[in-house]
Amino acid sequence: MTQGTSMMDHKLVSAARQAVAAAMEANEAAHADDLTPTVVKGPLERVLQESNAVLEAAETSSRRRQTFAEFTTLLGEEIQEAAEESMSEATKAAERTLRQAKSLIEDHFHIDEAFRMLGPIRQDSNLARDMHDWFNLVALLPVIYLNLRNWCCVTFSVSLLKNTILEKSVVGMWHGEVFQEFWWTTLAYFILDILWVILLPDCVKSPGVILKHHLATVGYIFIPKLRPEHGWLMGACMIVEVNTWFLIARRALNKRGDRMFTTGVTFWKSIRTATISGCFYLSWFVIRLVIYPYLLIVITREWIKESNRVGTPLNLIAITPVMQCVFIFLNMKWTVDLIRSKLKGRGASKGL
Repeated sequence: MTQGTSMMDHKLVSAARQAVAAAMEANEAAHADDLTPTVVKGPLERVLQESNAVLEAAETSSRRRQTFAEFTTLLGEEIQEAAEESMSEATKAAERTLRQAKSLIEDHFHIDEAFRMLGPIRQDSNLARDMHDWFNLVALLPVIYLNLRNWCCVTFSVSLLKNTILEKSVVGMWHGEVFQEFWWTTLAYFILDILWVILLPDCVKSPGVILKHHLATVGYIFIPKLRPEHGWLMGACMIVEVNTWFLIARRALNKRGDRMFTTGVTFWKSIRTATISGCFYLSWFVIRLVIYPYLLIVITREWIKESNRVGTPLNLIAITPVMQCVFIFLNMKWTVDLIRSKLKGRGASKGL
């Protein structure tokens, strides 16, 4: 074999190795993202197998000193095909991961690759998910009810009428008469939901994310348990479960993803869907975009008070402003996702 032929053989073997590396990266990216469909993972695994076969053939052929013409005839097209396909899949997986890193709204709306909202998700048959949805719809009701029982609506109303709502401390609106019942009910809910997701992980799309969220929340609510005077903090943050309830209700009560007031959809179902959707958007705006940012101001003030009291900023309340900033960031991100997808979807006239 001439020096030129040997160099070409070396380049072809190198190309085969790059194809294998690209296929491996695509497979790792696909398996790292829980949202990657099985129909994508299957072809990716086949690409990796074929790339390995091509590499093995390339190395074997090189050792046998085949002529360049024979070698390229046997392997050239397969190497190019495998490399292009694996790189394409790797790019799609990377774009999918960077684009969203899993947005909350994708659990409840049909979003295409261009991130356009095409309407409510048409749910497939999944008994575990349906049972979990109804468990949440029922179990969240006592949590929400007991939470509201701890707030003084009269104080809030008077402050609102006098235009002193920003001056009136949230702490003053919290009387905490049934805080212990509220705390234990909330803890029981999260523990039951954690066990449910562990035993039936198919009931949610991202069991790992749900478990991490619930475990962090359980740890977070122990702050007011240890310091009952901060019970208002738990109550204020848990008010978001009102929006969560409507979010789940949108899916559970419209499994077919029907658009309201369209052919084949009954008038009463349209009214029900419109009511739930209206409450969902209203509670989303009020709780996630108004109350949560306002709470950061209140929480920061309370942290400063606690720091002055104990003589150090590193105290039990120090974590709360940080956590609140995380919550606000997520709420803003999901809101941008929601608005962006709806604006894109409106261009395609797909409805709500």
